[in-house]
Amino acid sequence: MGLAIEYCGVCNYRPIAANLARAIESATGIKAVLIHSRDMGALEVKVDGELIFSKKKLDRFPDPSEIIAVIKERGRSPATTGGISDD
Repeated sequence: MGLAIEYCGVCNYRPIAANLARAIESATGIKAVLIHSRDMGALEVKVDGELIFSKKKLDRFPDPSEIIAVIKERGRSPATTGGISDD
């Protein structure tokens, strides 16, 4: 399973992305790749290339537990699609 966290460098979101990556690795054993972005306000989480969380879309930072839950669900059911919604 590939995990990438893209963060806005201008916004100084690297510490947030790094903390999220550590929490995910601790809970799942999966290491995230951190990607510096010039996209203002970005903090995007992708699993196997599919966007599962977007700060820009939801206008909030992710709680690590919600990202971990999506990752664990995908691990149980490879056919599972979708991410975190604002419903």
